[in-house]
Amino acid sequence: MTRLLEKIKPFSAQGTTVLFRILFLIFVLTVVSCSKPAGEIGAIVQPEDTKLKVYWTDTAAIYAYSIPDHDTVRTDGLSTTMLGSMMDPTFGLTITSFYTQLMLSKTGHRFGENAELDSLVLQLRYTGGSYGDTNTMMTAHVYQMEESLHYDSTYYSTIDLAVFPTDYANFDFIPHPKDSTVIGEDTTSPVLRFNLSNLSPDLGNYLLDMDTTIMDSNDVFMENFKGLYVTTGPLSQGGSLLYFDLLNNRSKMILYYHNSEEDSLSFEYPITIVTKYASKYEHDFQLGDPEFIAQVENGDTAKGTDRFYTQGAAGVAIVLKIPNIQTWTEYGTIALNEAKLVLPGNSEDTLFYAPIKMALAEIQDDGSYGYLPDDGEEHYFGGVYKPSTNSYTFRITRYLQSLISNPEKNNNGLYMIVRGASLYPHRFVFNGNDPVSDTTRLHLEITYTDLD
Repeated sequence: MTRLLEKIKPFSAQGTTVLFRILFLIFVLTVVSCSKPAGEIGAIVQPEDTKLKVYWTDTAAIYAYSIPDHDTVRTDGLSTTMLGSMMDPTFGLTITSFYTQLMLSKTGHRFGENAELDSLVLQLRYTGGSYGDTNTMMTAHVYQMEESLHYDSTYYSTIDLAVFPTDYANFDFIPHPKDSTVIGEDTTSPVLRFNLSNLSPDLGNYLLDMDTTIMDSNDVFMENFKGLYVTTGPLSQGGSLLYFDLLNNRSKMILYYHNSEEDSLSFEYPITIVTKYASKYEHDFQLGDPEFIAQVENGDTAKGTDRFYTQGAAGVAIVLKIPNIQTWTEYGTIALNEAKLVLPGNSEDTLFYAPIKMALAEIQDDGSYGYLPDDGEEHYFGGVYKPSTNSYTFRITRYLQSLISNPEKNNNGLYMIVRGASLYPHRFVFNGNDPVSDTTRLHLEITYTDLD
């Protein structure tokens, strides 16, 4: 009996803790064994014929093809200006040029007695940016404008103004957009300088011999000297498109001269917010790859099933068609949860930087382009290049739902271009919906609910 009482002693504090842990573990196991996954809650009491059915598919019909970008881009007053020539083995030749007015750095200037020209220099301030191969030598050409730019007018990439025939530059150069420039004994930020008096002194002498009444007013000066057209010659390979800041105080024309009293004199003609400038973009697609030419130039849209193309600077645009989406109403009442347009890049094409972002619009009945209903939220809508997957993605859920819900609406398709095409010449090759030599394809990823 004594031994039995010894065994039934009250629990110590440590014993109480052990017992509590055992009881708590039993309770937890009991609760867990009685629970159901979140997706099954209410499943027993919900009739089978009232359950919503959610589906996913990536086989909806879609195809694309490329065309010349007929929607010309505005090119006056841009923050940066492109100049250069680039031969792309796929896209062909691109040349970017510009027209610009210049003004007097100060009115009422006099060159003095017996003023003589030393040189006339056009100086352009690099921004540090470029696209293409900057190791290729290019040739710059500079002409005096015969036709004026107008401050209150709008100019586009197809601008073509009359110029006088004399080329004052014909200057060969290799770009150095990030290297400082030595001018005499001074070292400055990167600039490109053309001597406009080596081939002919006519332009320099024209400015030097201007009537004093012209030098007394900038308006009168710009009526008489309408400005310069700056361009580059075509290349057979390589080349680059360079970015310049024309409004920088280092972008200007400088007339160096001497007179009877002094040597080493100069007078400047700056480009400012008062002056007007505009860019011209030219593309020769016939120098591109035969498959590219067949699709873009000759209109063989079937080529887009393998690959299709885009290029900024008013180059190449894309038409996307989703032909059967409005027939989905035949299968019942459909509500789209999400619709993602996935545009993978061709893995064989690695020559040039991809566009940072693409723009997508709806083709209207009159041929113009309208915003998509999904375009209100930038991060949701998408269109940004993803280097990890070499692709672009757009969410177009509301747009496709509008077509499904309104089968009588004209389904004209979508129009896609490089966003910021006025400033960005970037190009890209996409895989079509049935690529020949790649595994990734153009497709739609659609999650939807059958409401019937």
